[in-house]
Amino acid sequence: MPIASATARRRVIFTAATLLALSTASAASASPGPLRPASANDVAVCTAQIDNPHFSNGAGSVIVKARMSCRTDGNVPTVSLRVWGTLGYVGGGSPGHPAQGPPGTAATSDQTQTVPTNGQQVTYYTPVPDDPKKITAAGTYVGSVTFQIVSPALGTVGRQQGNYVYVQR
Repeated sequence: MPIASATARRRVIFTAATLLALSTASAASASPGPLRPASANDVAVCTAQIDNPHFSNGAGSVIVKARMSCRTDGNVPTVSLRVWGTLGYVGGGSPGHPAQGPPGTAATSDQTQTVPTNGQQVTYYTPVPDDPKKITAAGTYVGSVTFQIVSPALGTVGRQQGNYVYVQR
């Protein structure tokens, strides 16, 4: 089964119809829903590009970065984008030969940031930079994100997974 490339992208959209639905619905739930198709009313589109997991000397931990960018056809200068990140771990592998299989969870993150809709990238980290837990074990790691525009209206949920890579300190 082929693995999605690190530059593969998914879209997250909010629509004008969502603005009306938001006025009668409750605030964003803690867990995202299924991916919905884009519609003709789309006014913002966000994409994710996931870097390969790597050991960061600055963080003292294995990390993964998701670079998020958004575009709009309307008059929406920024959106608030919530990103749930997961750094998965599979024991084993070696340099150039990552292990495969379902990963366990090494770290998670839940961050909301303001993202301009001019295509500028905003970086999300897993684990978050101030996380006291440090991931240092050699092995195979994979990063993934689930993301959703949460303001000015709830948007479509998007998901993206990066590559399995062997990481050692």
